[in-house]
Amino acid sequence: MTLPRAFLLTALLYAIVGMGLGIHMGIAHDFSGAPIHAHINLVGWVTLAIYGLVHRAYPAMSASRLAWPQFWIAQAGSLVFPIGIALSIYRDWPVLAILGSLAVFLAMILFTLMAFGNLKDDAPQR
Repeated sequence: MTLPRAFLLTALLYAIVGMGLGIHMGIAHDFSGAPIHAHINLVGWVTLAIYGLVHRAYPAMSASRLAWPQFWIAQAGSLVFPIGIALSIYRDWPVLAILGSLAVFLAMILFTLMAFGNLKDDAPQR
């Protein structure tokens, strides 16, 4: 499986989960999980999809030795962060939210390093 495809397919799964949670909250009229819903959609769906699209547009980034580690760190953060937010909200236990946010941040740092090292002034691949 290619890296862009892996990012995009997992992003779609997060979109389904995030939207499903939003629908559940609306039906139940309980919006206490709104931060969880928002982070699943933003970090899981939007950020992972953008990673995938950029990796597809700029194949040199996918060839970087940082590419797959960045993918797995982004996946770990996208999963752990919203679970940690839920545990922080409902159990007053923020440890996983902190660890998940750090993983999300590290994934973005790696993505930025790959971008600065591999994005040229020329147009993206089509």
